[in-house]
Amino acid sequence: MTASSSDAPISEAAMSEATAAAMAAAGLVPGQSPAPLRLPDAAIFARRAARLRALAEGHAMGDWLRFVATLADAQAAVAATPAALPPEEQWATDLRALAARLDSLPGGAREALTALAASDPDTLEALAGRWAGDALEDGDLAAAPFLAAAFQTAWTRHAAALDPASVTTHATATATATACPVCGGAPVAGVLQVGMESGGLRYLHCGICHTAWHHVRSSCVACGDGKDVSQRFVEGADGTEANGAVRAEACDACHSYLKLLFLEKAPGLDPVADDLATLALDLLLGEEDYRRIGVNPFLAVTG
Repeated sequence: MTASSSDAPISEAAMSEATAAAMAAAGLVPGQSPAPLRLPDAAIFARRAARLRALAEGHAMGDWLRFVATLADAQAAVAATPAALPPEEQWATDLRALAARLDSLPGGAREALTALAASDPDTLEALAGRWAGDALEDGDLAAAPFLAAAFQTAWTRHAAALDPASVTTHATATATATACPVCGGAPVAGVLQVGMESGGLRYLHCGICHTAWHHVRSSCVACGDGKDVSQRFVEGADGTEANGAVRAEACDACHSYLKLLFLEKAPGLDPVADDLATLALDLLLGEEDYRRIGVNPFLAVTG
């Protein structure tokens, strides 16, 4: 997972005033309460590639999972190189670096990536704006996964280099927390942790910079309601839960949902990878007219 030095209890002196205030508002006590923030580490893309290939075996979406694994291999290499610009600008440089490493893609995908990397700055910025605003057009879809990979690379490199004490965290006991405290991205899923210090705690994982932040369980991430939250899962052919490591936490108050991943049941899980591999759960919730909180960067649709 995205463990870092932030796994250890954070003292009052080590935190910014804003973080201390947020923790106090949430009823979290420094040194005794969950670390409010977990930043990504440099190996996240390599771990994701391995997880995706394992999930691809016998999966109906196996080809797509292996394609995203290939992107993750390139992301791992590019993220290891220093950034020359802030992430808001670095992503375009990273996009070209990814294109240079992805020379073995199938013809159509390679053509889309080559055209994207050769685009002028204005065209790239316009496309990025549509992607960030969930307003992609039909002609944008071929480029979308490469754009997602570039943004992930730039922002994850940035997040991994931050001092946790410099990041303002959410007051998560009562507040909603639909935006990452580092990049503003939406959570792709929540992960239930294991271990002495964090066992049973829920951390929301950003789909862009891979920062994780603590949010109390049994409380809707979107509206804060704690009374009308239930869990959904997909049944297998034998009537049992098809994937015991992944459920959807659905809220009847605002009719939204977020996936919940159980690390104890799948120690090698990756929020982005395991979310992709459980699209059937999204289809089930869609049939029940629930709205997903956030999106997976590799499941882009047109606006």
